[in-house]
Order: sequence, then C-alpha cells, then structure tokens
Amino acid sequence: MTSAVPNMAEMKMYANPSMDFTERLEGDVKNEIMEELREAKAAGASPEAKSTMSRISTEASVDDAAVAPVQYEAQNLEVPVVIVTSEIHPWSKSGGLAIVAAQYAYNFATRGHRTMAIAPMYDNYEGAFYQCTKSFELFGGVHEVRYFHHFQSYGEGKGCDYVFVDHPSFRRPGGLYHNLTDNQEYSDNLFRFALFSLAALEVPVAIELGGAPRYGGKVMFIANDWQTGLLPVYMVHRHRAFGNYNDARCMYVIHNLGYQGCYPLRLGLPGTMQYDNFAQLGLPFAALGDLIYQYSLHERTFEGDSGETLNLTKGAIQCCDRIITVSPTYADEIRTPEGGFRLHDFVAGKSYFLVGILNGIDSSWNPTRDSSIASKFSADLSGKLECKRYLQRKLGLKEDDNACILSFVGRLTNQKGIDLIGSCIHWIMEDNKDGLQNVQLVMMGNGEENFGRMLQWAESSWKGRICGYWGFSPQVEKEIIAGSDFFLMPSRYEPCGIPQMCAMMYGTIPIVHATGGLKDSVKSWYSEKETSTGFHVWPLNEDSLKKVIFDGLHLYFREPEELQEMRRRAMAQDFSWSRAIDDYERHFDWTMADPPFWGR
Repeated sequence: MTSAVPNMAEMKMYANPSMDFTERLEGDVKNEIMEELREAKAAGASPEAKSTMSRISTEASVDDAAVAPVQYEAQNLEVPVVIVTSEIHPWSKSGGLAIVAAQYAYNFATRGHRTMAIAPMYDNYEGAFYQCTKSFELFGGVHEVRYFHHFQSYGEGKGCDYVFVDHPSFRRPGGLYHNLTDNQEYSDNLFRFALFSLAALEVPVAIELGGAPRYGGKVMFIANDWQTGLLPVYMVHRHRAFGNYNDARCMYVIHNLGYQGCYPLRLGLPGTMQYDNFAQLGLPFAALGDLIYQYSLHERTFEGDSGETLNLTKGAIQCCDRIITVSPTYADEIRTPEGGFRLHDFVAGKSYFLVGILNGIDSSWNPTRDSSIASKFSADLSGKLECKRYLQRKLGLKEDDNACILSFVGRLTNQKGIDLIGSCIHWIMEDNKDGLQNVQLVMMGNGEENFGRMLQWAESSWKGRICGYWGFSPQVEKEIIAGSDFFLMPSRYEPCGIPQMCAMMYGTIPIVHATGGLKDSVKSWYSEKETSTGFHVWPLNEDSLKKVIFDGLHLYFREPEELQEMRRRAMAQDFSWSRAIDDYERHFDWTMADPPFWGR
C-alpha cells in the first residue's frame, strides 16, 4: 500500500495563488484570461473577489450581500479554524456533510478567523497546487501522501486555505466510501481514514501553505463524522502525550450517529492466525480503551465471537474537547437508547460538553432573488401561483390553480419515510376526504429500487395527478419547492434536515415527523397555532400522517387566509448560517477557555 515517489519534474510547483501565472499562458487562452483580468480591474474587483462557489444542494453561490449581521462577538478570532472533513463541496460530495463543511469554511473565514479546510483528494482538482510530500508509518508500511493547496478569497483580505490530501487509496472509480456496483464499503476504509487523520494533523504545524506562515499549534480543529473520528484520538494519544497541541482544541461534529465507522478488533476466526487492527493504527495501548466497543451476546455473529470492535465515533466522543450535533433535539435523542445507536451512554457521560446547533441554509434560498424559478415572489405570495402553474406544465400534471400540491424530495429509503407516503397514496388520490380530494402529488429522489418502482407505479396509476421522478435534479428540486403547497418529510429520524427549511423560505408548508432538526425548525400548528410554520406528525405511523395531511388540506381549501398567514410566518424564519455560526463561536470560546482533554 506504499505509494510511489511522485515525479517532481511533472508537478505544478506554483503553490502561491497570488503569484503572476499569466506569463505561462499561451495563445487564445492567454488572450481570454487577460481580457477577464482587464474587465475585473475596470470594475474595481479582483477575480478572487468575484469568484463564487456552489455551497448548497442546488446550484447556488455564496452571496456576500445577503450575509446576516453578527449577533455574537467572538473572543477568539485570532485562533485559526481547521475544518477536517471527508468531503467538501464543490470538490467532493455524497451528501449533506459536503454542504455543511463548505459553509463552515466560508463563514468562519468571513468572521475573521484564519481558516483551513482539509479533505481527501479523490480526483485531480483544478487550481489545487502541490505543496509537499510526507510519509506516515501505518498498517505495517510507510505511506507517502502529497498535499495540494487552493486558496479561495472572499474579499477584504479574508479567505480559506483548502488543503487536499492525496494518496492512491482515496482515488476510486466508485463512491467516496463504498463500491457503487455492490454497495459494499471499501475493505480498507479504516486504513484510508486513519491515514487521512494523521495527515491532517500535520498540516497546521508542518506546512507553509502557499508560502504563508504556518498555522501553528494553537488552532481549533472541527472534525466531522466517523471518517475523522481518529483525529481527536491521535491528537490526545500521539500529540498531547508528547507535549504537542496542548493549546489546540477539537470540536467533534456528529452529523448522523447512525454511521459510526465500526471495524473488527481482530480479523480471523478464533483459534486461527488473527490480524490485529488496533496494532496497525500506530496508537499506544492506552488508546484502546477509548476506541473499543463490545457488542452484547445476542448481537454476536458466530461461536467464539468476542464482539470486540474498534468504533471510531466512540473514540472521537471520548477524546474530543466538545461534541456538537446538528440540532438541539438530536442532541437529546442521541443520549437515549432509541437514538444513540448503542453509544448513548458514552454521549450522556459527556453531556456537559455536548450541544446541538441547528444548521443553516444558503442565502440563495430566497424567492425574492431566485432567478431559477418561474416567478420571483415575496411575502405577498403573488408569484407563487405562477411557480405552481409552471411545475404542473413541466411535470405533466393537470393544470389546475385550485389543486393542492403535496411534494417529497429526498433519498428513497425507509429512514426518509417514503414507505409511509407510499402507504397513503391510494387514500390521497381516491378517498373523498370530506370533499378535499383535489390533490396532486410530486415525489422525487434516488435510492432503493423498490421505492423507485413505487414512484413509477404511482405515476402510471394516476397520470396527470402524480409525478414520480426516480432520479434527482437540483433545478427540479427548486421548482418543486417553489411550486408546491405542502412538503412531506416523515423521516424516522433526522439529525437536522435542510429541505424543510428551504421549503419554508418559499412559503411551502412542511409536514414533518417531530424528531431531530425537523422538530426544532418547524413550529407545529397543533401546539403553537398563532406562531406555527408547519405541522408535526406524532407518533409516526400511517394513520397519523393521514390525519396531518387531512388537516393541512382543510386549511388549504376551507381556511385559506389562515394558511396564507402560516406561509408568511414560515417565510420570515431566520435559518441563516450567520445565526448558526454565532452559536458555534460561543461554544468555540467556551472550548478554548476549558483545559484540553488529556485522555482517561
């Protein structure tokens, strides 16, 4: 697994993005770029200041003009932030983590922190310049990784250093973490992300990015999910144990505790030659207690199975300086047997250092400025009807201004509750519902084949009333959210959830299960009628979902003025990242004020 030494003569050695690169250009390419530079200079802005990057699930960009005012005055702006993540938009993305990590990078930088974001290099990235090569001893060999750097400016001298860790093990033709052909996790993921965590810890203290001074040992690491779970473990047991990173802190963000990074402690059957996974990680024996998790007897799979595993998330929980998760209710849920996925006792044991902060959404989710929808509109909702008409035409639904459109956009899995929606389809389409039957249904998503077939069956059975889109399009997602009346999100669990917040910005009323971030972001009509912004489903079952849909339809057809007021309240909610970063800064300060975690 040892990588070859790179051919230095073939590499791009121009690490500093501020250097003059135009002299190396030729022909038409040079003429085009020189013209762009002249135009930028005439406009009084640098190319970096005008640069935009997609930061959300649809095609949108950071909009400096729309940044909300800062409400919390941070006390440690001089402390650099180092975001360590297995994916970051727009370079790599398998889900919401990439979006959130990109927002961390942008928002901490614009707050004034010197900011770095570190991610694996899954492919060749344009504009990422080679910095150096370092070697790490791991899994019985010496492995070389190469570091690449891209600086993104956000104006006013602020920006983010994006660092990419390159090793052959990261470059796979399938998904980031698993093989797409058989949906199996890569067998060397423990090695891949142990190497990544070790390599990430080297960057602040050992690499001068683009010729700039090193970040140094007093930084705030923000590690994300199981793929970076070993980072706080290495920091405590390999660095702090020898006097390094004593001034640094690590906040570990749990985006979804359902994914933990669990690997056998030993490979091989009892009584045979066994391979010790822990011994390959280069950690002292003291770290084993933080990483090991033993399954109960009834969960073991064969005779002689000890049930001992290495759990990377458990190690991170034990060793980090503060635990952050992505909504207040989810922070409560992961301390319970129902929501803690076997780690509830370890999370509860660190409750004093646990907080839930609701994620934000990108400022481009704004119907008053969104040019990608059929008609812009504000709280007067004057253009929403045109968005509905456009959606009906585009998706082949009957054009009917009076029809109530219910919609679902999400992964086609049981976790998202698409099976519950499926069980209600016949009732939605055929039941009289006390005269509230003029309903249309739009469902879109990728995922399990049986649910994809269900979408196709529903559309073919009720042509003109149902659109079942087995796939995903960011543009269609925007159009569905803008043109729908209600947005269905009956997730069995949802750490944060983004679509329900986006829907509210467009006056589309969310119907959500009262769990995690769905409960925190949506004020229920059943409990907060005067301030409500949507509906909670509780308990989560078919009958409850039908009841809530019926109540929503009752408002739509029988009490439209009350529904319009609810729409306006929903559109007025503050789901900005500025609000979320205020809370992050507050816990940043408290974490820096606390002593570092030294291990147990």
